[in-house]
Amino acid sequence: MENSNIYVSELSAEKHFFNNYHFCRGNSSKRKTKIGVIKKGSGTYIYLNKRLRVSEGDVVFIPEKIYCYSEWRGKPDIEVTYLCCFMHYEGFRYEPQVIECDGALKSTILQASELLSTDGQFEKLEAYSLFYKLLQTILPQMSPSDIAFDKTIQTAIEYITRHWQEVFSIEDLAKACCVSESTIYHLFRKKLGQTPIQFLNSIKINVSIEYLENTNLSVSAISRLTGFNSENHFRKVFTELTGTTPLKYKKGR
Repeated sequence: MENSNIYVSELSAEKHFFNNYHFCRGNSSKRKTKIGVIKKGSGTYIYLNKRLRVSEGDVVFIPEKIYCYSEWRGKPDIEVTYLCCFMHYEGFRYEPQVIECDGALKSTILQASELLSTDGQFEKLEAYSLFYKLLQTILPQMSPSDIAFDKTIQTAIEYITRHWQEVFSIEDLAKACCVSESTIYHLFRKKLGQTPIQFLNSIKINVSIEYLENTNLSVSAISRLTGFNSENHFRKVFTELTGTTPLKYKKGR
């Protein structure tokens, strides 16, 4: 990292307000790196086969190179403020993570957000200055990741994440990535240690966990909502990925 050049462009602010529940399909539209303050509510970011939980007061880092989606719950309000930008750097990589920030750093994020909401050029320059100071503080404490950044893999991940509730074939997935089916299988095995179907199932199980934790739906109903062709198949896949059955997981909460 010491020999890397870092600069940001197109710094902007986003303020998200929702009530009770919100499902966000992902960060793919003009994807930017995001640093956000969870002001109200709680959520779960899901990326690759991982889950990152955030609660009120947390500061979260979401890099532009990784596609993820999220689910949010509030009692009743959900409020998140992000600073968003394209981050240009070489030599180090990060994955989504919660950042340890004191009250002063959280205030810096919110102050920069307010400055960016104005039309003044000097205010925007001040926002950039605050953002660079923020990066100077938080980057040294963040751990680089060896997570897969292969462009084809990211395209495949985004396709599966967007279409997980639909019926599609590996051929469809390969066409979306402009590669062969064998290439897709090889890349998933090499980069993620699993097949595309296993990755798809990990998304379905992550969603099912949200249902188990936050609703009173039956296991049968959840298996249908998450696209499994039978309740038995759902139980089998759930147990393989979590080490327990859906019912035991729910009772253990």
